[in-house]
Amino acid sequence: MLQIEDIIEIRKAEIYDRGYEIVFPNNKIIWLTKRRTIAGLLLLIKYEICSEEDLVGANGRLREIKNILKGKINDSWIQDRYGDANKPFSELWTEEGFSSIHAEGLQGNRKYVLYKKDHDTLFNPNAKAVRTQISNTDRIIVLNRQNGRCNFCGSILKSSKDMSAHTFAKDRVSMEFDHRIPVDRGGKSCIDNYQALCHYCNKCKRQMCFICKEGQCTSSCALVSPETSKIILATGEDISDRLK
Repeated sequence: MLQIEDIIEIRKAEIYDRGYEIVFPNNKIIWLTKRRTIAGLLLLIKYEICSEEDLVGANGRLREIKNILKGKINDSWIQDRYGDANKPFSELWTEEGFSSIHAEGLQGNRKYVLYKKDHDTLFNPNAKAVRTQISNTDRIIVLNRQNGRCNFCGSILKSSKDMSAHTFAKDRVSMEFDHRIPVDRGGKSCIDNYQALCHYCNKCKRQMCFICKEGQCTSSCALVSPETSKIILATGEDISDRLK
């Protein structure tokens, strides 16, 4: 279990080619590529369960983090408050690749979770990969291919601009684009490797991929190709009852 009090320093990347490194004793390093995710990760390490309130100055958690790390980090790297309080948390899995971090609950009352038992996974350098944003053209192709529905559960997908603050079961309709074979497992950012999922199904897929011990991802796994397979290779579970 990690303690932020044990951090030696937070510095610009020296071992890796870009980003920032959180250095713990015995030269154990957590690598981040985005500055704003530093605050989100430190909060989760310290408190395990966090919310956007922690990043908008609604409580003293950010201030406590800054006081603990005074002299170990550039003061400007952790803001006093964040205008977009979602991204420092959500980008920990969408951009940084930390599959052990996840969100629970609806937007507006969403909690972000990193269990202490998963702290060691943060040191995995394979979790980081270069991610290419899907183009608008590819988005349209993928959505048309799936008739605008989640490739797992079949929910009609909606973009954020098409949802209200009171959209029912928002996580089940919120549109996300997923790499069938994850980038950190060699998946390419190309049209054949994209699928559109609702936020809930995409989160569940990430959690399964995180525990998977298979040597490589193949179309025989339902998470890669739900069109042709109903079995999750990581667990051997038949999910045909939950697929469209």
